[in-house]
Amino acid sequence: MSVESNNNSNVFGHVAAGWESIRAVFEQNLNEGLDVGASLCIYYRGECVVNLAGGWKDAKTKQKPYTPDTLQLVFSTSKGIAAAAVALCVEKGWLDYQTPVAQYWPEFGANGKQDIPVSDLLAHRAGIPCVDQDLTPADVYDWNKMTSLLAAQKPYWKPGSGHGYHAYTVGFLVGELIQRVDPQHRSYSQFVRDELDSEFYVGIPDDQVEARVAPLLEKESNIPAANFPPMEPIVARTITCSGAFPMQSANSEAYFFNDPRLHRAALPAVNGIANAHTMARIYASLIDDIDENGQKKKCLLSKKVLALATENVTPENEVDQIMFGLASTFARGGFQLYDNMFNVLSEDAFGHKGMGGSLAFASPSYHLAFAHICNQLNSSVLAVDPRTLGPDSSGPVDTIREARGFTAKMYTNEGIWDLVTTSSPGFFIRNPILFPELARALKRNPQTNMKDPNVYWNFVANHIETVHQAHHYD
Repeated sequence: MSVESNNNSNVFGHVAAGWESIRAVFEQNLNEGLDVGASLCIYYRGECVVNLAGGWKDAKTKQKPYTPDTLQLVFSTSKGIAAAAVALCVEKGWLDYQTPVAQYWPEFGANGKQDIPVSDLLAHRAGIPCVDQDLTPADVYDWNKMTSLLAAQKPYWKPGSGHGYHAYTVGFLVGELIQRVDPQHRSYSQFVRDELDSEFYVGIPDDQVEARVAPLLEKESNIPAANFPPMEPIVARTITCSGAFPMQSANSEAYFFNDPRLHRAALPAVNGIANAHTMARIYASLIDDIDENGQKKKCLLSKKVLALATENVTPENEVDQIMFGLASTFARGGFQLYDNMFNVLSEDAFGHKGMGGSLAFASPSYHLAFAHICNQLNSSVLAVDPRTLGPDSSGPVDTIREARGFTAKMYTNEGIWDLVTTSSPGFFIRNPILFPELARALKRNPQTNMKDPNVYWNFVANHIETVHQAHHYD
Protein backbone atom coordinates (compact mmCIF):
# COMPACT_ATOMS: atom_id res chain seq x y z
CA MET A 1 0.00 0.00 0.00
CA SER A 2 1.10 3.56 -0.58
CA VAL A 3 2.05 5.79 2.33
CA GLU A 4 0.84 9.38 2.40
CA SER A 5 2.71 12.30 3.88
CA ASN A 6 1.71 13.46 7.35
CA ASN A 7 2.51 16.66 9.22
CA ASN A 8 4.84 15.05 11.76
CA SER A 9 7.22 12.93 9.74
CA ASN A 10 6.49 13.81 6.12
CA VAL A 11 6.72 10.15 5.02
CA PHE A 12 6.20 9.00 1.44
CA GLY A 13 6.46 5.60 -0.19
CA HIS A 14 5.14 2.08 -0.35
CA VAL A 15 4.75 -0.76 2.17
CA ALA A 16 3.48 -4.21 1.21
CA ALA A 17 0.94 -5.95 3.42
CA GLY A 18 2.58 -7.55 6.43
CA TRP A 19 5.46 -5.08 6.57
CA GLU A 20 3.66 -2.21 8.30
CA SER A 21 5.79 -2.51 11.45
CA ILE A 22 8.82 -1.39 9.45
CA ARG A 23 7.03 1.81 8.52
CA ALA A 24 6.13 2.40 12.16
CA VAL A 25 9.78 2.16 13.24
CA PHE A 26 10.88 4.38 10.35
CA GLU A 27 8.37 7.05 11.39
CA GLN A 28 9.35 6.68 15.03
CA ASN A 29 12.99 7.46 14.19
CA LEU A 30 11.86 10.65 12.47
CA ASN A 31 9.37 11.70 15.15
CA GLU A 32 11.93 11.20 17.93
CA GLY A 33 14.59 13.18 16.09
CA LEU A 34 16.90 10.21 15.59
CA ASP A 35 16.63 10.90 11.87
CA VAL A 36 16.02 14.27 10.21
CA GLY A 37 15.69 12.94 6.68
CA ALA A 38 16.07 9.33 5.61
CA SER A 39 15.10 6.61 3.18
CA LEU A 40 14.64 2.90 3.83
CA CYS A 41 14.07 0.06 1.41
CA ILE A 42 13.66 -3.72 1.64
CA TYR A 43 13.54 -6.27 -1.16
CA TYR A 44 12.24 -9.74 -0.38
CA ARG A 45 12.64 -12.52 -2.94
CA GLY A 46 13.30 -9.96 -5.64
CA GLU A 47 10.29 -7.74 -4.93
CA CYS A 48 10.36 -4.33 -3.29
CA VAL A 49 8.17 -4.70 -0.19
CA VAL A 50 9.21 -1.51 1.64
CA ASN A 51 10.28 1.74 0.00
CA LEU A 52 10.06 4.78 2.26
CA ALA A 53 11.47 8.30 2.37
CA GLY A 54 10.62 10.97 4.87
CA GLY A 55 11.58 13.88 7.03
CA TRP A 56 13.44 16.96 5.89
CA LYS A 57 16.59 17.99 4.10
CA ASP A 58 17.24 20.64 6.74
CA ALA A 59 16.90 20.37 10.51
CA LYS A 60 16.14 23.98 11.39
CA THR A 61 13.60 25.38 8.93
CA LYS A 62 12.06 22.08 7.77
CA GLN A 63 11.06 23.69 4.50
CA LYS A 64 12.49 21.13 2.09
CA PRO A 65 10.93 17.66 2.32
CA TYR A 66 13.09 14.55 2.04
CA THR A 67 11.33 12.72 -0.78
CA PRO A 68 11.80 9.48 -2.75
CA ASP A 69 13.72 11.58 -5.29
CA THR A 70 16.25 12.80 -2.69
CA LEU A 71 19.83 11.57 -2.97
CA GLN A 72 22.36 11.20 -0.17
CA LEU A 73 26.12 10.78 0.13
CA VAL A 74 26.59 7.42 1.88
CA PHE A 75 30.30 7.41 2.81
CA SER A 76 31.74 3.88 3.11
CA THR A 77 28.46 2.20 2.22
CA SER A 78 29.92 2.99 -1.21
CA LYS A 79 32.53 0.27 -0.63
CA GLY A 80 29.88 -2.43 -0.83
CA ILE A 81 28.94 -1.24 -4.30
CA ALA A 82 32.60 -1.31 -5.34
CA ALA A 83 32.73 -4.91 -4.09
CA ALA A 84 29.62 -5.69 -6.16
CA ALA A 85 31.23 -4.13 -9.24
CA VAL A 86 34.31 -6.33 -8.85
CA ALA A 87 32.15 -9.42 -8.33
CA LEU A 88 30.40 -8.62 -11.59
CA CYS A 89 33.79 -8.44 -13.34
CA VAL A 90 34.62 -11.86 -11.89
CA GLU A 91 31.28 -13.16 -13.14
CA LYS A 92 32.08 -11.88 -16.62
CA GLY A 93 35.50 -13.56 -16.55
CA TRP A 94 37.46 -10.31 -16.62
CA LEU A 95 38.95 -10.69 -13.14
CA ASP A 96 40.00 -13.50 -10.82
CA TYR A 97 40.20 -12.88 -7.07
CA GLN A 98 43.42 -14.89 -6.73
CA THR A 99 45.31 -13.32 -9.65
CA PRO A 100 47.95 -10.71 -8.77
CA VAL A 101 46.74 -7.16 -9.36
CA ALA A 102 49.92 -6.43 -11.32
CA GLN A 103 48.84 -8.82 -14.08
CA TYR A 104 45.96 -6.44 -14.83
CA TRP A 105 47.74 -3.23 -13.79
CA PRO A 106 51.52 -3.63 -14.35
CA GLU A 107 52.53 -0.35 -12.71
CA PHE A 108 50.97 -1.53 -9.46
CA GLY A 109 53.71 -4.13 -9.04
CA ALA A 110 56.28 -1.53 -7.96
CA ASN A 111 57.87 -1.54 -4.51
CA GLY A 112 57.16 -5.15 -3.61
CA LYS A 113 53.48 -5.26 -4.59
CA GLN A 114 53.88 -7.60 -7.57
CA ASP A 115 52.32 -10.60 -5.82
CA ILE A 116 49.33 -8.95 -4.10
CA PRO A 117 46.19 -10.78 -5.28
CA VAL A 118 42.95 -9.00 -6.08
CA SER A 119 41.36 -10.49 -2.95
CA ASP A 120 43.95 -8.88 -0.65
CA LEU A 121 43.28 -5.53 -2.27
CA LEU A 122 39.55 -5.86 -1.60
CA ALA A 123 39.87 -7.29 1.91
CA HIS A 124 42.12 -4.45 3.15
CA ARG A 125 45.18 -6.71 3.35
CA ALA A 126 47.38 -4.98 0.76
CA GLY A 127 49.15 -2.69 3.23
CA ILE A 128 48.48 0.60 1.42
CA PRO A 129 45.80 2.40 3.48
CA CYS A 130 47.35 5.76 2.60
CA VAL A 131 50.19 7.35 0.65
CA ASP A 132 53.35 8.97 1.97
CA GLN A 133 52.74 12.29 0.19
CA ASP A 134 50.65 14.95 1.90
CA LEU A 135 47.50 15.59 -0.13
CA THR A 136 45.03 18.40 -0.76
CA PRO A 137 41.40 17.95 -1.84
CA ALA A 138 42.45 18.89 -5.38
CA ASP A 139 44.97 16.04 -5.34
CA VAL A 140 42.31 13.55 -4.28
CA TYR A 141 39.95 14.76 -7.00
CA ASP A 142 42.65 14.00 -9.60
CA TRP A 143 42.11 10.34 -10.51
CA ASN A 144 45.35 9.87 -12.43
CA LYS A 145 47.43 11.42 -9.67
CA MET A 146 45.88 9.21 -7.00
CA THR A 147 46.23 5.97 -8.94
CA SER A 148 49.83 6.82 -9.87
CA LEU A 149 50.73 7.53 -6.24
CA LEU A 150 49.14 4.27 -5.13
CA ALA A 151 50.86 2.27 -7.85
CA ALA A 152 54.23 3.61 -6.66
CA GLN A 153 53.53 3.35 -2.92
CA LYS A 154 55.51 0.91 -0.78
CA PRO A 155 53.24 -1.17 1.52
CA TYR A 156 53.15 -0.17 5.18
CA TRP A 157 53.09 -3.83 6.25
CA LYS A 158 53.77 -7.15 4.56
CA PRO A 159 50.87 -7.67 2.14
CA GLY A 160 48.56 -10.45 3.25
CA SER A 161 49.97 -10.63 6.78
CA GLY A 162 47.10 -8.70 8.35
CA HIS A 163 44.36 -6.23 7.54
CA GLY A 164 43.93 -2.53 8.09
CA TYR A 165 41.05 -0.42 6.84
CA HIS A 166 41.90 1.26 3.51
CA ALA A 167 39.38 4.05 4.10
CA TYR A 168 39.94 6.04 0.90
CA THR A 169 42.56 4.16 -1.07
CA VAL A 170 40.63 0.96 -1.71
CA GLY A 171 38.20 2.92 -3.89
CA PHE A 172 40.88 4.20 -6.25
CA LEU A 173 42.56 0.80 -6.35
CA VAL A 174 39.35 -1.06 -7.18
CA GLY A 175 38.15 1.60 -9.59
CA GLU A 176 41.38 1.59 -11.57
CA LEU A 177 41.37 -2.20 -11.69
CA ILE A 178 37.83 -2.24 -13.11
CA GLN A 179 38.64 0.44 -15.69
CA ARG A 180 41.61 -1.58 -16.91
CA VAL A 181 39.80 -4.91 -17.31
CA ASP A 182 36.58 -3.49 -18.74
CA PRO A 183 36.74 -4.08 -22.52
CA GLN A 184 35.16 -0.64 -23.01
CA HIS A 185 37.54 0.99 -20.48
CA ARG A 186 34.70 3.00 -19.01
CA SER A 187 35.32 5.16 -15.97
CA TYR A 188 34.41 3.48 -12.70
CA SER A 189 31.49 5.89 -12.35
CA GLN A 190 30.09 5.01 -15.75
CA PHE A 191 30.67 1.29 -15.25
CA VAL A 192 28.61 1.25 -12.06
CA ARG A 193 25.77 3.24 -13.61
CA ASP A 194 25.73 1.06 -16.73
CA GLU A 195 26.14 -2.34 -15.09
CA LEU A 196 24.66 -2.05 -11.59
CA ASP A 197 22.20 0.84 -11.34
CA SER A 198 21.83 4.13 -13.21
CA GLU A 199 20.85 5.90 -9.98
CA PHE A 200 24.08 5.19 -8.09
CA TYR A 201 26.43 8.11 -8.62
CA VAL A 202 30.16 8.26 -7.97
CA GLY A 203 30.68 11.68 -9.48
CA ILE A 204 27.57 13.82 -9.92
CA PRO A 205 27.22 14.57 -13.66
CA ASP A 206 25.33 17.89 -13.60
CA ASP A 207 23.61 20.57 -11.51
CA GLN A 208 20.20 18.95 -11.96
CA VAL A 209 21.32 15.82 -10.11
CA GLU A 210 23.27 17.86 -7.56
CA ALA A 211 20.06 19.70 -6.65
CA ARG A 212 18.59 16.38 -5.45
CA VAL A 213 21.40 15.80 -2.92
CA ALA A 214 20.50 16.41 0.73
CA PRO A 215 23.22 18.11 2.78
CA LEU A 216 24.77 16.07 5.56
CA LEU A 217 24.27 17.44 9.05
CA GLU A 218 25.09 16.54 12.61
CA LYS A 219 22.82 16.68 15.62
CA GLU A 220 23.89 19.18 18.26
CA SER A 221 24.30 17.06 21.36
CA ASN A 222 26.14 16.73 24.62
CA ILE A 223 26.79 13.09 23.83
CA PRO A 224 30.45 12.76 22.87
CA ALA A 225 31.50 11.46 19.50
CA ALA A 226 33.23 8.11 19.35
CA ASN A 227 36.11 8.34 21.83
CA PHE A 228 39.07 7.84 19.55
CA PRO A 229 42.36 7.09 21.28
CA PRO A 230 45.47 9.06 20.28
CA MET A 231 46.18 8.32 16.65
CA GLU A 232 49.37 6.86 15.32
CA PRO A 233 50.63 8.66 12.20
CA ILE A 234 49.46 5.90 9.83
CA VAL A 235 45.97 5.99 11.36
CA ALA A 236 45.73 9.77 11.07
CA ARG A 237 46.93 9.68 7.47
CA THR A 238 44.44 6.97 6.60
CA ILE A 239 41.42 8.64 8.18
CA THR A 240 42.20 12.08 6.70
CA CYS A 241 43.36 10.79 3.30
CA SER A 242 46.93 11.98 3.98
CA GLY A 243 45.69 15.30 5.31
CA ALA A 244 43.26 16.20 2.51
CA PHE A 245 40.15 15.90 4.68
CA PRO A 246 40.79 16.82 8.34
CA MET A 247 38.14 15.59 10.75
CA GLN A 248 35.41 18.19 11.17
CA SER A 249 31.74 18.56 12.04
CA ALA A 250 29.17 18.12 9.29
CA ASN A 251 27.61 21.37 10.51
CA SER A 252 30.70 23.30 9.47
CA GLU A 253 30.07 25.54 6.47
CA ALA A 254 33.32 24.25 4.99
CA TYR A 255 32.43 20.56 5.44
CA PHE A 256 34.15 18.79 2.56
CA PHE A 257 31.47 16.17 2.01
CA ASN A 258 28.80 18.80 1.37
CA ASP A 259 30.98 20.49 -1.26
CA PRO A 260 29.67 20.05 -4.84
CA ARG A 261 33.30 19.78 -5.99
CA LEU A 262 33.67 16.60 -3.95
CA HIS A 263 30.33 15.35 -5.27
CA ARG A 264 31.54 15.78 -8.86
CA ALA A 265 34.78 13.87 -8.22
CA ALA A 266 35.17 10.09 -8.16
CA LEU A 267 36.12 8.73 -4.73
CA PRO A 268 34.64 5.24 -5.01
CA ALA A 269 35.26 4.29 -1.37
CA VAL A 270 33.49 7.26 0.21
CA ASN A 271 31.41 9.48 -2.07
CA GLY A 272 28.75 7.25 -3.55
CA ILE A 273 25.47 9.18 -3.80
CA ALA A 274 22.14 7.38 -3.97
CA ASN A 275 19.01 6.57 -1.97
CA ALA A 276 17.92 3.44 -0.12
CA HIS A 277 15.83 2.15 -3.04
CA THR A 278 18.86 2.10 -5.33
CA MET A 279 21.14 0.54 -2.71
CA ALA A 280 18.69 -2.22 -1.77
CA ARG A 281 17.94 -2.93 -5.43
CA ILE A 282 21.63 -3.46 -6.17
CA TYR A 283 22.03 -5.89 -3.28
CA ALA A 284 18.83 -7.71 -4.22
CA SER A 285 20.18 -8.20 -7.74
CA LEU A 286 23.24 -9.96 -6.31
CA ILE A 287 21.20 -12.74 -4.69
CA ASP A 288 17.92 -13.03 -6.64
CA ASP A 289 16.12 -12.25 -9.85
CA ILE A 290 14.39 -8.86 -9.61
CA ASP A 291 10.77 -8.06 -10.44
CA GLU A 292 10.54 -4.28 -10.68
CA ASN A 293 7.23 -2.83 -11.87
CA GLY A 294 6.53 -5.90 -13.94
CA GLN A 295 9.99 -5.90 -15.52
CA LYS A 296 12.13 -8.96 -14.85
CA LYS A 297 15.88 -8.69 -14.28
CA LYS A 298 18.08 -11.74 -13.91
CA CYS A 299 20.32 -12.15 -10.88
CA LEU A 300 23.72 -10.63 -11.63
CA LEU A 301 25.84 -13.27 -9.92
CA SER A 302 25.98 -17.03 -10.07
CA LYS A 303 25.94 -18.91 -6.78
CA LYS A 304 29.58 -19.82 -7.36
CA VAL A 305 30.77 -16.23 -7.71
CA LEU A 306 28.55 -15.05 -4.86
CA ALA A 307 30.12 -17.71 -2.61
CA LEU A 308 33.61 -16.58 -3.63
CA ALA A 309 32.81 -12.89 -3.16
CA THR A 310 31.37 -13.43 0.33
CA GLU A 311 33.88 -15.98 1.63
CA ASN A 312 35.58 -14.84 4.83
CA VAL A 313 39.35 -14.30 4.43
CA THR A 314 39.91 -12.57 7.79
CA PRO A 315 41.36 -14.84 10.49
CA GLU A 316 39.16 -15.07 13.56
CA ASN A 317 39.66 -12.18 16.00
CA GLU A 318 42.31 -10.55 13.80
CA VAL A 319 42.42 -6.90 14.78
CA ASP A 320 42.27 -4.08 12.27
CA GLN A 321 45.63 -2.31 12.18
CA ILE A 322 43.96 1.02 11.40
CA MET A 323 40.65 0.98 13.27
CA PHE A 324 42.07 1.28 16.80
CA GLY A 325 42.63 -2.43 17.34
CA LEU A 326 39.00 -3.41 16.79
CA ALA A 327 38.30 -6.78 15.20
CA SER A 328 36.54 -6.59 11.84
CA THR A 329 35.72 -9.19 9.22
CA PHE A 330 36.04 -8.82 5.46
CA ALA A 331 35.22 -11.16 2.62
CA ARG A 332 37.40 -12.12 -0.30
CA GLY A 333 35.32 -9.76 -2.42
CA GLY A 334 35.56 -6.78 -0.07
CA PHE A 335 32.17 -6.97 1.67
CA GLN A 336 31.82 -6.63 5.40
CA LEU A 337 30.64 -9.85 7.02
CA TYR A 338 28.58 -10.59 10.11
CA ASP A 339 30.49 -9.93 13.34
CA ASN A 340 30.31 -7.66 16.39
CA MET A 341 31.00 -4.63 14.20
CA PHE A 342 28.50 -5.67 11.53
CA ASN A 343 25.80 -7.44 13.53
CA VAL A 344 23.02 -7.38 10.99
CA LEU A 345 20.27 -9.83 10.15
CA SER A 346 21.96 -13.22 9.77
CA GLU A 347 25.34 -14.91 9.78
CA ASP A 348 25.40 -15.11 5.99
CA ALA A 349 24.71 -11.38 5.56
CA PHE A 350 27.16 -9.28 3.57
CA GLY A 351 27.26 -5.58 2.78
CA HIS A 352 28.82 -2.42 4.16
CA LYS A 353 28.06 0.37 6.59
CA GLY A 354 29.05 3.99 6.20
CA MET A 355 30.26 6.65 8.60
CA GLY A 356 27.40 8.38 10.34
CA GLY A 357 24.75 5.71 9.97
CA SER A 358 24.04 4.56 6.42
CA LEU A 359 23.88 0.80 5.85
CA ALA A 360 23.14 -1.65 3.03
CA PHE A 361 23.35 -5.44 2.99
CA ALA A 362 21.87 -8.66 1.65
CA SER A 363 21.00 -11.88 3.43
CA PRO A 364 20.91 -14.85 1.02
CA SER A 365 19.21 -17.13 3.56
CA TYR A 366 16.45 -14.57 3.99
CA HIS A 367 16.38 -13.73 0.27
CA LEU A 368 16.33 -10.16 1.58
CA ALA A 369 18.16 -6.94 0.76
CA PHE A 370 18.06 -3.89 3.03
CA ALA A 371 19.22 -0.28 2.92
CA HIS A 372 18.81 2.61 5.35
CA ILE A 373 20.23 6.00 4.30
CA CYS A 374 20.18 9.13 6.45
CA ASN A 375 21.32 12.75 6.37
CA GLN A 376 21.89 13.22 10.12
CA LEU A 377 25.25 11.76 11.04
CA ASN A 378 25.78 9.86 14.27
CA SER A 379 29.46 9.96 15.19
CA SER A 380 29.06 8.22 18.55
CA VAL A 381 29.39 4.63 17.26
CA LEU A 382 31.77 2.68 15.04
CA ALA A 383 29.52 -0.37 14.63
CA VAL A 384 26.09 -0.54 12.98
CA ASP A 385 24.06 2.51 13.96
CA PRO A 386 21.44 2.14 16.75
CA ARG A 387 18.88 3.80 14.49
CA THR A 388 19.06 0.71 12.30
CA LEU A 389 19.35 -1.99 14.96
CA GLY A 390 17.53 -0.25 17.79
CA PRO A 391 18.93 -0.10 21.34
CA ASP A 392 16.05 -2.28 22.58
CA SER A 393 15.64 -4.46 19.46
CA SER A 394 13.27 -1.87 18.03
CA GLY A 395 15.18 -0.68 14.94
CA PRO A 396 14.21 -1.53 11.35
CA VAL A 397 16.55 -4.53 11.08
CA ASP A 398 15.37 -6.08 14.35
CA THR A 399 11.76 -5.31 13.51
CA ILE A 400 12.01 -7.42 10.36
CA ARG A 401 11.83 -10.54 12.48
CA GLU A 402 8.58 -9.30 14.02
CA ALA A 403 6.94 -8.40 10.71
CA ARG A 404 4.20 -11.01 10.50
CA GLY A 405 4.08 -10.92 6.74
CA PHE A 406 7.77 -11.79 6.57
CA THR A 407 7.60 -14.45 9.28
CA ALA A 408 4.63 -16.09 7.62
CA LYS A 409 6.38 -16.20 4.27
CA MET A 410 9.47 -17.71 5.85
CA TYR A 411 7.47 -20.43 7.61
CA THR A 412 5.56 -21.41 4.50
CA ASN A 413 8.29 -20.84 1.92
CA GLU A 414 10.55 -23.51 0.55
CA GLY A 415 13.45 -21.32 1.62
CA ILE A 416 13.19 -22.65 5.17
CA TRP A 417 14.04 -26.13 4.02
CA ASP A 418 17.31 -24.88 2.58
CA LEU A 419 18.19 -23.68 6.08
CA VAL A 420 16.92 -26.78 7.86
CA THR A 421 18.83 -29.22 5.69
CA THR A 422 22.09 -27.29 5.64
CA SER A 423 22.23 -25.80 9.15
CA SER A 424 22.99 -27.22 12.58
CA PRO A 425 20.81 -26.49 15.63
CA GLY A 426 23.52 -24.07 16.72
CA PHE A 427 22.88 -21.93 13.64
CA PHE A 428 19.30 -21.19 14.74
CA ILE A 429 20.35 -20.68 18.35
CA ARG A 430 23.06 -18.19 17.31
CA ASN A 431 20.61 -16.43 14.97
CA PRO A 432 17.36 -16.22 16.96
CA ILE A 433 16.10 -13.41 14.73
CA LEU A 434 15.50 -15.98 11.99
CA PHE A 435 12.96 -17.99 14.02
CA PRO A 436 12.74 -16.81 17.63
CA GLU A 437 10.34 -19.52 18.73
CA LEU A 438 12.42 -22.24 17.10
CA ALA A 439 15.59 -20.96 18.78
CA ARG A 440 13.87 -21.01 22.16
CA ALA A 441 12.55 -24.51 21.52
CA LEU A 442 16.02 -25.78 20.62
CA LYS A 443 17.43 -24.30 23.81
CA ARG A 444 14.67 -25.95 25.85
CA ASN A 445 15.33 -29.28 24.15
CA PRO A 446 19.10 -29.82 24.06
CA GLN A 447 18.53 -33.44 23.12
CA THR A 448 17.78 -32.20 19.59
CA ASN A 449 21.46 -31.35 19.26
CA MET A 450 22.18 -34.93 18.34
CA LYS A 451 24.21 -36.52 15.60
CA ASP A 452 21.24 -38.00 13.74
CA PRO A 453 20.22 -35.26 11.27
CA ASN A 454 16.86 -36.88 10.59
CA VAL A 455 15.80 -36.45 14.22
CA TYR A 456 16.88 -32.81 14.12
CA TRP A 457 15.06 -32.10 10.87
CA ASN A 458 11.90 -33.77 12.13
CA PHE A 459 12.00 -31.67 15.30
CA VAL A 460 12.34 -28.48 13.27
CA ALA A 461 9.62 -29.51 10.82
CA ASN A 462 7.18 -30.35 13.63
CA HIS A 463 7.93 -27.10 15.40
CA ILE A 464 7.38 -25.03 12.28
CA GLU A 465 4.11 -26.81 11.54
CA THR A 466 2.91 -26.16 15.11
CA VAL A 467 3.69 -22.44 14.84
CA HIS A 468 2.12 -22.33 11.39
CA GLN A 469 -1.17 -23.73 12.72
CA ALA A 470 -1.15 -21.60 15.86
CA HIS A 471 -0.81 -18.37 13.90
CA HIS A 472 -3.08 -19.41 11.02
CA TYR A 473 -0.53 -18.37 8.43
CA ASP A 474 -1.68 -18.62 4.85
